[in-house]
Amino acid sequence: MSKHEFIENSTAISNDLPSTNSARHHACLTLDQSDRLRLIRFPATTIHIVRKAILASWPRGLQNEKEYAGAYEFKFCGYPWLGQGIEAVQSRVMMMSVLSALYHQGWYIVASTDVSKKQHDKDLLIFQLGVPPPTTSFFAVSFNERDKLRLIGAPYEVISAVQEIIGTNDIRHEKWIYSETAYQFKLHNRPWTAIDYKMVTSRMELLELLDCFESLGWELYASINLSTGHEGSHTDTWFCRRSNR
Repeated sequence: MSKHEFIENSTAISNDLPSTNSARHHACLTLDQSDRLRLIRFPATTIHIVRKAILASWPRGLQNEKEYAGAYEFKFCGYPWLGQGIEAVQSRVMMMSVLSALYHQGWYIVASTDVSKKQHDKDLLIFQLGVPPPTTSFFAVSFNERDKLRLIGAPYEVISAVQEIIGTNDIRHEKWIYSETAYQFKLHNRPWTAIDYKMVTSRMELLELLDCFESLGWELYASINLSTGHEGSHTDTWFCRRSNR
C-alpha cells in the first residue's frame, strides 16, 4: 500500500467508529488469522496512532486496511502471528510498539483472555481508558521451542541480571540474534516442556525472573499469546514496563 493510500485511509475512517470524546471507556484488540490485527471501539485518533506504530516497527509493512464489521482491520505483509524465524522476534517488537503507543494515550490493558474455541486462536486484549502516564519503556520475554528464552528490547542491565539468575550451569549457550534485536539463552533440561518435579522447578525459576525484573524497577504488564508457536504449541510472551521518571 502506498504512502498516499495510507494518508487517504487515515482521513477516511468511518464516523461509525467511536470519537475521541466517546463515553465508551473499554476497547479491545484482536490478533486474527496469521496476518491481521483488529481494533474494536477505539477512536479514530487512536487507530491513526496504532497505524504509525505498526509502520515504524513491522519491516514488511501493511498490505491493506479497512473497516470490518464495526472494527478496524490492519492486514500485514508477512505473517506475524505464525511466529517463525526472524518474524517471531519482529512480531514481538511490533506488539511492544503498539502496546506502548496505546499506553501513552492512556489505554491500559486490563485483561488478555482467550474467549474463542477456534484452533490456533490467540488472545483478546481488553483495554480501559485512563489518564496518559509518564513516558514508559517496554521489553518482551518470549519462551521459544523447548529450551530458549529471549529478551527482546531489554536493556543490558536486565540481560546481565538474567544471566546471574539463571546461572552458567543452566545455560547451554547464549548470543545476540537477528541483528541484536533479541538476546537468546538456550537452556538445559528443556524447561518449557518439563514434567513432574522439573515442571515445578521451571516455574520457580520464572518467579525468580519476575523478582529480578522488579528489583530493577520493571513490572509485568501483560502476558499475551501471540502465535501458534513451535510445532503448534502455545506459549505466552511477557511484556514488561518501567516508568522513565
